[in-house]
Amino acid sequence: MLTPTPNRPSHSDACVYLLQSAIKSRDPFIGRCIHARIIKHGLCYRGGFLTNNLLNLYVKTGSSSDAHRLFDEMPLKTSFSWNSILSAHAKAGNLDSARRVFNEIPQPDSVSWTTMIVGYNHLGLFKSAVHAFLRMVSSGISPTQLTFTNVLASCAAAQALDVGKKVHSFVVKLGQSGVVPVANSLLNMYAKCGDSVMAKFCQFDLALALFDQMTDPDIVSWNSIITGYCHQGYDIKALETFSFMLKSSSLKPDKFTLGSVLSACANRESLKLGKQIHAHIVRADVDIAGAVGNALISMYAKLGAVEVAHRIVEITSTPSLNVIAFTSLLDGYFKIGDIDPARAIFDSLKHRDVVAWIAVIVGYAQNGLISDALVLFRLMIREGPKPNNYTLAAILSVISSLASLDHGKQLHAVAIRLEEVCNECNSKMDKGKLHFIDDN
Repeated sequence: MLTPTPNRPSHSDACVYLLQSAIKSRDPFIGRCIHARIIKHGLCYRGGFLTNNLLNLYVKTGSSSDAHRLFDEMPLKTSFSWNSILSAHAKAGNLDSARRVFNEIPQPDSVSWTTMIVGYNHLGLFKSAVHAFLRMVSSGISPTQLTFTNVLASCAAAQALDVGKKVHSFVVKLGQSGVVPVANSLLNMYAKCGDSVMAKFCQFDLALALFDQMTDPDIVSWNSIITGYCHQGYDIKALETFSFMLKSSSLKPDKFTLGSVLSACANRESLKLGKQIHAHIVRADVDIAGAVGNALISMYAKLGAVEVAHRIVEITSTPSLNVIAFTSLLDGYFKIGDIDPARAIFDSLKHRDVVAWIAVIVGYAQNGLISDALVLFRLMIREGPKPNNYTLAAILSVISSLASLDHGKQLHAVAIRLEEVCNECNSKMDKGKLHFIDDN
């Protein structure tokens, strides 16, 4: 066995270095080789530092069985050891096992509690995450930056504004209001919980105040404010904030920024400004194959520039259209009575959902093509997705308001075949105009 010299690291130091390199490369095979070397030289239980690094490697590479075996063999389990194995269960979504491990930890610390909160969030159990945070602070454990960002995400998703305010008070108390990730999480929470009248006038003001306190807001911060303005109906403010961001910082707008401001342009019916933003997108060479392209299509279609919208569709390919862009484009064509391109887009869709069928059926009906609308309606019932009560009633309401007596009879015959929604359909039809009940 080699004896360490001043110029040669010990086996223990060498193994720690190799383990840290393996952790960075996420290579479990190298980890097992190092583990074998550790056992060979009798280093496994000489100190917790080396063993904890090995445990950390197994956890981060997803080698849960190796991690458990090593953890069970460890004579001395530190807080790091417990939190590592807890993280392994939480990341794998095994919350029952994670709870058992958590309950066995002699003294859970902030890392333990935060790991549980993150685990709950990953499984969409946001209320459980919020409850875990409340238990954490009641037990006297101080939240960390990571705790705050995750529990604020929980509050936003669960619409738990009251708890969000309590979290905010802890943030202020611990002096983390100016920390960018925490401030962004607060902005996001207030913006998403700002649905009530009081929230509209108070909570978003708090978000603005937080933003004003930030010395160097990043693009996430700006997006939170711009999106918040859009959600609250302040489209002009959203556009002004976007303009100020471009003038006052070197930040480049991302797909979320551009999607929000293009939506604001559509809402304000400002085609000129929308074109200016489009020009900025072209100059900046922004990829328009996804969210930005959809926002452009929706904006142009809503503002009557359907040919421009269609050219963007051809560039980005129709299958990438989202529901909003698709319905906006179809609605734009139907408004100007241009049926053929609308039908061509509909026919090109590989997967036609209920929204697509409703858009094209209603579009035909509103252009006076009731027979074609009824043909499409029958086709949807026969080949398309099954409509629920709400969507069926919406279609029938539009068609029946425009239909003749003969069309009304056909419509009623179709409705009768859909037994489970027949009553809903009949109630939505304009009996006074069609008189088909008496005729039958």
